[in-house]
This record gives sequence, C-alpha cells and structure tokens, in this order.
Amino acid sequence: MDRTPLQYLVSARDQSGYVSLGRTTTAAALKKARELLQEGYLDVRICTPQGRILLSDEFDQFEA
Repeated sequence: MDRTPLQYLVSARDQSGYVSLGRTTTAAALKKARELLQEGYLDVRICTPQGRILLSDEFDQFEA
C-alpha cells in the first residue's frame, strides 16, 4: 500500500464536536476547508507543513 505523507491538516468544529482531516496538497486542503465552511462548520483552519495556522479569512491569500 502506498502511503503518501499528509502535509496539511484541516480542522473544524460543529455542534457534534471537532473533525481533523489530513490532505497532501494545498489545493486539496483548501477544497476541503471550503466544503466544511459550506456545510456550516465553525473555526475551520488549515495547518501547513511549516506549522502555520490559517484561518478561513486567510484562505484566499494562501492560494495566491
């Protein structure tokens, strides 16, 4: 089985609790984070491989 290391951690919370999901690319992390926002999750964040925490209002800057 091929195991690609996860480089980005996308986390969020809703009324049920917290969710943390790993993604391998910037594009995949941004896509999942935006999906979570559309589904009504709060405190959606992306942690980069360098340890930087991006909040939802910073996602557009991250993509550039």
